Amino acid sequence: MSLLPLLFALIATVLLLWYLGPIAKTMGLVARPDQRRTHEFVVPLVGGVGMSIAFGLTLLLSSLPLGEYRILFMGIGVLVGVGVLDDHKDISPLARIIAQTTVATLLVLAGQLSIHSLGEILFIAQPYGLGVLAVPFSILAIVGVINAFNMIDGHDGLAGITAIISSCAIAFLCLLDNNLTSLKFFAIFVAVLLGFLIFNLPLLVGNTRQVFMGDAGSMFVGLILVFGLINLSQSGSYTIRTTAAPWIIGLPLVDMISVLIARLTKRRSPFDADRRHVHHLLLNIGLSKYQVLGVLIATQIVFAMVGVLGTIHRWPDGILFWGMFVILGPYMLMQKISSRQA
Repeated sequence: MSLLPLLFALIATVLLLWYLGPIAKTMGLVARPDQRRTHEFVVPLVGGVGMSIAFGLTLLLSSLPLGEYRILFMGIGVLVGVGVLDDHKDISPLARIIAQTTVATLLVLAGQLSIHSLGEILFIAQPYGLGVLAVPFSILAIVGVINAFNMIDGHDGLAGITAIISSCAIAFLCLLDNNLTSLKFFAIFVAVLLGFLIFNLPLLVGNTRQVFMGDAGSMFVGLILVFGLINLSQSGSYTIRTTAAPWIIGLPLVDMISVLIARLTKRRSPFDADRRHVHHLLLNIGLSKYQVLGVLIATQIVFAMVGVLGTIHRWPDGILFWGMFVILGPYMLMQKISSRQA
């Protein structure tokens, strides 16, 4: 595989973010410090705009067949546009959900991106098909993953590195399956994410040049990953086991589910913002910013490795599927203990 598209994607992302950052400050498209955001400076929210433009340009200039990605490109445009509006004006959570659901519905119905089977999750040699539930379940899964990355994006470098780990896991499985089209697609995506990380980590560029993903970026990242996972687990090649896909998403999915359950049990809206995410809790118990990042990167690597090994060695679907629920229990207990200590 040629490295030129990857180099182009990296350089295009860097150049776009270099020039978009100052423009965003003049437009007021910035994140300001508040009770939830503990950064000290005003930070441009243009990571999503820069990444999506660089990603699209690279794909257009590559040799990849783009027909199967038409609905995806439209969905990226819608979500990035809605995300920019949200980053600038704080639109309602309901408006975001409607936009996400609309995109997910189009992907499922027009793009035929559907989860039609969960595999042999009941430990019998009979795949558990979803039947008439396939469409609503698929829409819910797409919206869920988009929001998982939106919710984990609250700590410098976390959403970007988490997405890189998931993307590398997908790319590796594509390589093993000789699926070169999807391998190139996700390799370009990783290059774009690396370009973003240069500006997202103040350790690399300093506080004055730092850039955040914003809602536009986190929704863009979530959409790309859920598209790839469904497409590669439900197509004829079965590059990825369906029950391994949640493990490859990993930390964002587990954190989102635990936070939503915690909010609902306290009779709060699932859309209420708070500081119950895992990165907040680890900061509250005394870990430094980069210690938190290190712990969560290691956790995400473990999650992704389970998904990769489960696919390669064909671990039973039941173990992979119910194993996620086994992980969720201790995770929620840790979350509860940490919040009490804080």
